[in-house]
Amino acid sequence: MEELASKAFKSLFPQKTPPRLTIKFSGKFSEYNANVRIEKIGRIVTGLEFGLSREFQESDESIIVGVIQHLLNKVYKTNIQTVEQEFYHNFLKHIGTYTKAKKGDDLLEELFEELNEEYFSGLLDRPTMIFGNKTLTVLGNYNYHKDLITISSSLKTDRELIKYVLYHELLHKKHSFKTKNGRGQYHTPAFRADEKKFHDKNIEKKLQKFIRGKKLRKAFFG
Repeated sequence: MEELASKAFKSLFPQKTPPRLTIKFSGKFSEYNANVRIEKIGRIVTGLEFGLSREFQESDESIIVGVIQHLLNKVYKTNIQTVEQEFYHNFLKHIGTYTKAKKGDDLLEELFEELNEEYFSGLLDRPTMIFGNKTLTVLGNYNYHKDLITISSSLKTDRELIKYVLYHELLHKKHSFKTKNGRGQYHTPAFRADEKKFHDKNIEKKLQKFIRGKKLRKAFFG
């Protein structure tokens, strides 16, 4: 596998002498996640260890090269684009289509069916949908790798707010993950335009009022 790391490096930096490069696959990462550990002497990079989740072992070599090049750009603070990185980003963008949805929360399943018919013409594939921790910091999250939507349990008392947050996360699924100049884009103009189509135009104000009320209650009652 080290030859793939060398190939990735030389493709990005043909004039540079590569440091020691190693690749390790691990089950400690979530699916299709990766990082890089940097070894330095002073300011000189002497070694790079790329940690990739085990799922990447079954991936095409060009995708692995793309992952490594993506991480190399971060290490060296560059923004050099390659075909392999494009393969990698497209792979992440569509990984959810290869993930079979698991049975999730009944209420979320019901709301998904309503939203799918109302806003997506019934064409959106059902992700796995669950309620997570009772938090006001992150009300909803879409995991592209697992095709999983998690909604904060703090919203369980308000069906309409759940529906709106779920709609927001479904838009992340619809618009997927995009990159521009090497940076991830989540809330694109197209995303924002779709977000404004939600039937209740005052829903954002209601959501903020709900959050303020919850925080005030917590301050008084702990």
